[in-house]
Amino acid sequence: MDGLSTTEKRSEGSLRYDALRRSLSEPISASSLVFFRISFGVMMAFWVFDYLRTDRIRLLCAPDVFHFHYSGFSWVRPWPGDGMVFEFVLMLLAAVMIAAGAMYRIAAITFALGFTHFFLIDRTNYQNHYYLIVLISWLMVLLPANRQYSVDVLNGSVKSSGLIPRWCLLLVQFHVALPYVFGGVAKIDTDWLSGEPMKNILEIQGWADSANGWFGKDELALFFTWDGLLFDLLVVPAVLWRRTRSLAFLAAVGFHLSNSLMFRIHVFPWLMIAATTMFFSPDWPNRFSRWLKRGENNTDAQQSEAVRGGIISKPAMIMMLVYCGFHVLWPLRHLLYDGNTGWTEQGHYFAWRMMLRGKTVGLRYYLTNPETGITQHADIQEFLNPEQQIKFAKDPEMILDLAHRLAQELLRRTGTQTEVRALVLASLNGRKPQLLIDPTVNLAAEPGFAFHRRWIVPLHEPLRNEPWTVPLNDWESHVDLPNLPFTEVTNVNLCKP
Repeated sequence: MDGLSTTEKRSEGSLRYDALRRSLSEPISASSLVFFRISFGVMMAFWVFDYLRTDRIRLLCAPDVFHFHYSGFSWVRPWPGDGMVFEFVLMLLAAVMIAAGAMYRIAAITFALGFTHFFLIDRTNYQNHYYLIVLISWLMVLLPANRQYSVDVLNGSVKSSGLIPRWCLLLVQFHVALPYVFGGVAKIDTDWLSGEPMKNILEIQGWADSANGWFGKDELALFFTWDGLLFDLLVVPAVLWRRTRSLAFLAAVGFHLSNSLMFRIHVFPWLMIAATTMFFSPDWPNRFSRWLKRGENNTDAQQSEAVRGGIISKPAMIMMLVYCGFHVLWPLRHLLYDGNTGWTEQGHYFAWRMMLRGKTVGLRYYLTNPETGITQHADIQEFLNPEQQIKFAKDPEMILDLAHRLAQELLRRTGTQTEVRALVLASLNGRKPQLLIDPTVNLAAEPGFAFHRRWIVPLHEPLRNEPWTVPLNDWESHVDLPNLPFTEVTNVNLCKP
């Protein structure tokens, strides 16, 4: 009986496994994926064109400045000369071809390679929506999004089909859900619920001064705090449920339009509006088209054909499940680290932690010659562009990276292994500033990667009822500093990167 029971269990498991494969392979309308392909291509073309028009690509990817790399990607470098401009021109062409469905696979691979290269060049360029675009770009390489309304169909290189396997739609929905769901989970945080991050954001964007009438400054911040939390947590379940789908989509449109107006985050709100339509019925563009044509029958002739490729293979399904499992666990890795993630930045990147920390930082590097004992302060403007100077000091790892670069440069110039220390004061979400880095530690001798970073000072300042407003240059007189292991040779104000 035991053997029979085990066999029955295996048989039941096999049936469920086969049922899952058949469900993932079920033919559905390709029209929503085609709409997304066109939308994605158009918006990426606009984004690339804007970077070329404003010459931001030369600023952010200049080959003659120091770049902060992601761990394991120090080999990624910008092209010399005008190479990055040429790469973006190629990306612009690829994005247009994606929208048109012309040489679609080649265009998708070209764009994915180019955007990923840009993304990896400098860590200070990190934005959550850039990370999402990287993921979607490579996903588009795999999807048969050119089966309709494409140049490839017109020239006969691809057979026209109105159907795709269901897993194509599910993968796009999964990627769209990631920033929503994990953005909401990350906001279940003491700092966020206090309203301080949003107060800081509204202050920076200039919206706090206009808060009058119905809302005061604090009330406006709390409104956006809870609105952001509830929207991120509820929008995906609401748009998946047919009864609330229309209302949820209207809420998404309003949410993203207000973000576009308030925070000037380029194409991301528009991309998310288009991507959220992927939760509608797969044939919604066809239905919308028939509605515009007053009920004219516009059903695809291919709706009765079988999807080519049959049932998804076992290795492909396993790879898809492993991939999705990774992207569910990876944003939660900050739980493995000690300390406040917004303070240490460990586990902050690639985790959809959006708008959670307002951080003001003052920094000064000290360079000590161990042979002479002479200490000088470093002029970091020689190595960084203006945007890097603003962003890098919020992240202890980037502070360490630049310390290594300073030591390497002085070794090249003087032949001496210089000690590098940093005085870094930081205010997180309106807290009183405190030391972020132990100023007695020689950062040049610290390893580039370490799970435990002993040189990061733990956050101990509590949240304040009123945010810290003392000018940056006066911070040192309000903070207890340890005795530094050197004597200054110059008296400079604490500089804001």
